Amino acid sequence: MKPKYEYEIIVENKVVWRGLNPEKAYEEIRKKNPRKKVGIAWRTKEDILVCVVI
Repeated sequence: MKPKYEYEIIVENKVVWRGLNPEKAYEEIRKKNPRKKVGIAWRTKEDILVCVVI
């Protein structure tokens, strides 16, 4: 059974992480990429992607 949604962390338009619990991964990725655009997105079961770039 596929989950209802899944998070993605994106660095400079490339997905670098995918999963259900992004809090820890997001902070680590931000620290490793201080000068790059890092975004977090979530994809629903219907394959709708919502993205926020910080």
